[in-house]
Amino acid sequence: MLKSELDIITEQNENKWSTWWNKLTPEIEIKKWDYTGLRPWILKFVPRNGKVIEAGCGLGRWVFYLSRLGIDVEGLDFAEEIINRLNKWKVKYGFENNFIVGDVNKLPYLNNSVNGYISLGVMEHFQEGPGKPLIEAYRILKPGGIAIITTPSYSWYVFYRNMKKIVKNMTKKFIGKSIKPELFFQYEYTSLKLKKLVENSGLSVTKYSGCDLLFTFFEFGKFSGKNINHNSFSYWFSDKFENTFLKNLGAQSVTISVKTANNMYCFLCDKLEAKPESLRVFDVPICTECQNNNNQINYYLKKSKTIYNNSYLIDPPFLKSDFVLCDYCKSEFLSDVLFEYYGFSKNVCPLCLKKPSVNIELSNLFLQPIWRNRRKLI
Repeated sequence: MLKSELDIITEQNENKWSTWWNKLTPEIEIKKWDYTGLRPWILKFVPRNGKVIEAGCGLGRWVFYLSRLGIDVEGLDFAEEIINRLNKWKVKYGFENNFIVGDVNKLPYLNNSVNGYISLGVMEHFQEGPGKPLIEAYRILKPGGIAIITTPSYSWYVFYRNMKKIVKNMTKKFIGKSIKPELFFQYEYTSLKLKKLVENSGLSVTKYSGCDLLFTFFEFGKFSGKNINHNSFSYWFSDKFENTFLKNLGAQSVTISVKTANNMYCFLCDKLEAKPESLRVFDVPICTECQNNNNQINYYLKKSKTIYNNSYLIDPPFLKSDFVLCDYCKSEFLSDVLFEYYGFSKNVCPLCLKKPSVNIELSNLFLQPIWRNRRKLI
């Protein structure tokens, strides 16, 4: 979450968060697609085997989306009103995901019990720092389990905003006006700072980065979106430099980390046969058998990039359900009324989409970013 977007929230209070979420719907959250540019990281590294949880799931957009990929994913949030709402809403579209009320500082899961832990824009909201929730993430992950953790970054826009605030406060002090203290809302962490915080929990960070240049321009445009279009400088700059080192000036910081052990569950086959040595070559634990027989290991080599594979579509019209031909099994299927074409540049039927080998390929080679202005959807 970003402060300018949540004007009503000034503290970590369930009622205030519920007030914000009640302005939105799961449909809105799903239809905004790549409003924040994290999808390459989530889809590439989310485990396809075992249980995955999203700790601090909000309106559940990622839980619903990942379940379409055949992932056993569960959502947890401390806002009971929202969880009750999600458990009713999911019936409308035939989802069977579980949503539970819980505290990210004290998760209701056994030690070494989940394959994946997702935390998107949660860790920055603890004024004392994210130590407790990170230790909980470490506790519940299986050996070889993957944690995908993101926070707002100390981006070029945040630097600009803070410098502007400093000048304003200096001017007030000079002319004798009082400076109103601000209530804590969140921290912004560089990817390097987030890496260090995650590693303090015992997790081993295998990849970390900044990302999402496009959202920084959306912030700079005061969240109007008027400066975000295919002919704008914002679009040109983001499209040209998102996959370069300049992505570290983007709005998000992301870390991919592993709970290391002498024997770890393999990311690809889920056998408890991956060794720590595999993490010298790959970003995730890979067993010897998969290294020798699975060509998808190339996606997870240390040198591999995590990127969108196409340019953003900006505020495209909603796609209606239509019969299309699956590029994998060649069967005809009706496209999804909620997820359109699932955010890929290839057509894929629901059955093929749930095959790990297919959705891993799609997530690494055929990601089509779609950006819709959330404020226009409300």
